[in-house]
Amino acid sequence: MEETRIIDPNDTYDVQDAGLACGVDLLGGKFKIDKQIGSGGFGITYLAKDIYLDRSVVIKECFPEAFCLRFGQDVHVRSPRYENQHRKSVEMFMREARSIAKLRHPNIVGVHQVFEENQTAYMVLDLIHGRDLADIIEDEDEDLNPNQVRDILVKCLDALDLIHSHDLLHRDVSPDNILLDKWGTPALIDFGAAREEASKRTGDVSTMLVVKDGYSPHEFYIVGGKQEPCSDLYALGATIYHLIAGEAPPNSQVRLAAMTDTGEDPFVPLAGRFPQYEQDFLAAIDKALSVPPRDRIASAKDWLDLIQTEGKKVQMVHIPETRMVSKSISELVTETNRHVYTAPAQTQAPRPKPTQAQVEETFRPSWVDEFNRETDEIEEQRRRAAEAQAAAAQAAAEEAERLRRQEMAAAAAREEAARAKVAAAMDANRPSSILNWVSLGRSN
Repeated sequence: MEETRIIDPNDTYDVQDAGLACGVDLLGGKFKIDKQIGSGGFGITYLAKDIYLDRSVVIKECFPEAFCLRFGQDVHVRSPRYENQHRKSVEMFMREARSIAKLRHPNIVGVHQVFEENQTAYMVLDLIHGRDLADIIEDEDEDLNPNQVRDILVKCLDALDLIHSHDLLHRDVSPDNILLDKWGTPALIDFGAAREEASKRTGDVSTMLVVKDGYSPHEFYIVGGKQEPCSDLYALGATIYHLIAGEAPPNSQVRLAAMTDTGEDPFVPLAGRFPQYEQDFLAAIDKALSVPPRDRIASAKDWLDLIQTEGKKVQMVHIPETRMVSKSISELVTETNRHVYTAPAQTQAPRPKPTQAQVEETFRPSWVDEFNRETDEIEEQRRRAAEAQAAAAQAAAEEAERLRRQEMAAAAAREEAARAKVAAAMDANRPSSILNWVSLGRSN
């Protein structure tokens, strides 16, 4: 696997371990360095501890090793002529870290904090537990199937589409900068934050370019070369090419030189070599790896559209020759007809017409009787309940009639008793009246 390297013909320095020591505190003790886990042309990566949140994180330090030295914990330039360039690199690092922090995407590593310290800058990123593609490629026991490769490409393209829509470039897409977590989900890491400023400068530092042979497009090798979205797509195409072919494509500078000298490109296309992949899928990767930027796929969205269109096509099923049908349809029809016409006629006695009982027995599933029986039982329960309700209503009506009649009889008895009492009172008063009359007559 090719590593990121610095091209600087003006100065050559012995590479030394310039990282921070284990246990160093950053940002007032909020973070503590555990160990250095990687380094590149423009930065050093550390595994660290977030003391406040009690979790592991990744911290990347802006450290352009071509013109920087470390004294104690502070980063200094090797020469005063690089002071302004270093300052620009730090500013670019800070600005791009803030931009990346705004990108909310499951396939882009999350940036949680950025700060300046030790005369340089740091960004705090998510720690992703997994393996990078470079490790998987070098592992002979690990082999990604076509569906996994396709899934990685689609998700990385979707992430790059978001990055490019924010007017950003990754600038360092390669197998070692794509991590797969334990679920196989890819994540883009290690954006080449300071590279743009280096490529735009003129003067002594303008010759300093950061490239990764086999993955970097030829414009990355050119001072002031125009870098655009298709530059990232070239690098992604080279990464997927390596996953499929088992080797990275030729250096883009070698390809350009060969095409200029002989007109022949030493690049070997994927299309036509790997039948387990759709040929349109492979052809799109080959197109993204075109040396002239104008011949590449222009955007991540265009590439995604190509993949989606290709996925909607009817796929041809490839049948091995040993399993191919040896006879044509017409031959099979002719042979069948010949057997039918030459076969001796056979008479069969007419089958007796089944009776209605047999038909019912034949076509009457067992669940029908059970269903009918349950239905009859339900209907019988409803009928009995209705009869009981009607009987209760009749009894209530008869009881009400009996009470009514009893009340009428009692009322008649009371009325008769009242009449008798009145009559008795009248009879008692009648003799007294007669006696009074007689007494008055005698006195007269």
